[in-house]
Amino acid sequence: MNKELYLQHVARKLDVFRGFMAELGYEQLLISSGQIKIQFQDDMSYPFKANVYFKEWLPLNKRQDCFLLISMDERPELYLNNAEDIWHTAPQNLPEGWDEPFDLGYFENHQQLAEQLNLDSTKLVYLGEDNEFKLPAERVNPVDLRNHVDYQRRFKTPYEHACMREANRIAASAHEAARKAFMSGASELQIMAAYLEDCNCSENEMPYPVIAGLNEHAAVLHHFMLDRTAPAEHRSFLIDAGVDVNGYASDITRTYAFDPTCEFAEMIAVMDQKQQELVEAGAIGKSNIELHKLSHLKIAEVLDQFNIINVSAEEAVSSGLTNTFYPHGLGHGIGVNVHDKGGNLKDPSGELIPAPAEYPRLRNTTDFVATQVHTVEPGLYFIPALLNKLKGTELESKLNWDRVEAFIPYGGIRIEDNIVLHEDGTLENLTRDAQKALLG
Repeated sequence: MNKELYLQHVARKLDVFRGFMAELGYEQLLISSGQIKIQFQDDMSYPFKANVYFKEWLPLNKRQDCFLLISMDERPELYLNNAEDIWHTAPQNLPEGWDEPFDLGYFENHQQLAEQLNLDSTKLVYLGEDNEFKLPAERVNPVDLRNHVDYQRRFKTPYEHACMREANRIAASAHEAARKAFMSGASELQIMAAYLEDCNCSENEMPYPVIAGLNEHAAVLHHFMLDRTAPAEHRSFLIDAGVDVNGYASDITRTYAFDPTCEFAEMIAVMDQKQQELVEAGAIGKSNIELHKLSHLKIAEVLDQFNIINVSAEEAVSSGLTNTFYPHGLGHGIGVNVHDKGGNLKDPSGELIPAPAEYPRLRNTTDFVATQVHTVEPGLYFIPALLNKLKGTELESKLNWDRVEAFIPYGGIRIEDNIVLHEDGTLENLTRDAQKALLG
């Protein structure tokens, strides 16, 4: 990864953070990387997950007990715990030269560090989960500060783009390994193992748990409990998996049919085309809400093309029928959070853009902005629990149930790409570009 891009990233973060710190009247901001969590009634810890507010500054997502101090007029200070530890692997370090923007300090315990910090100042605030220094509640994760930090998250730097571009490159190869494992007749757990081996990562290093659903399991939106044995018949496969690079995620979904000549394979191809139409419809200034509404029309067109509905695509949307087949949002911002913060913030003050009445659970309601990275992931699922709710309602008669039953064994389809909206208006599909580079 390019060091100069990282140094530019830190410089921009400093300008932005100091700007809203001055506006809010804060003189210092202390950000913790987080602490190891011990399981209840045990001496074993959970896998460490770094504070996302820390990760957007420093690629130390595997190192606990670090602190970044941002001041208005001084260089940022990075404090690292260097206490002797014979039990664990040596802690993660920054790449060579990446510490240039920071004054480094070291400590062995929090009391020692507290003596180096001006913790009594009412102008010092803290971002993190643990409040290691027992600061007053009003100075811990203040809402006005978090709103500003979350709002600026959508504006990405070239360094952040580079991290996610690399995360897509690595994941593209791992997705292909998973597809080959599926076609060889592997179980869900074996498919995940093929994915992890190809990207050379452990399961704990994934930005989110790998979703690998065969057949009906493709209809489970978050299928994490993977089967250890292969089904008697392989019909379909949905994989939703990414990679972490310097704390930044990729988030990619693909769906495959075992028999390339079956009707479900045709449906995947049509969904792929609709997904690409939705990608192209996204642009700076476009509304997430309007694009989500358009995605419901695209799903309805697929339902109509495959004779699953007996009403027009427009009526399928207006009646709410498409919600049964497509129960989630079209996409989300992505960065150090897989689902990036601030997706419904109108401005840094914390004012929200409400979800539309017809899609009350929609979490991403803002307009697209330049430099943003977001996902586009329409889905079409045959979920028995949702389909059964239509029985006895006026929507029941709008479906051709024999066609519905024919597709239930395949579970569903989701196709997801990661998209950059560049300042000049061009659109970069990180996922498709990585796949093309890999497969030609």
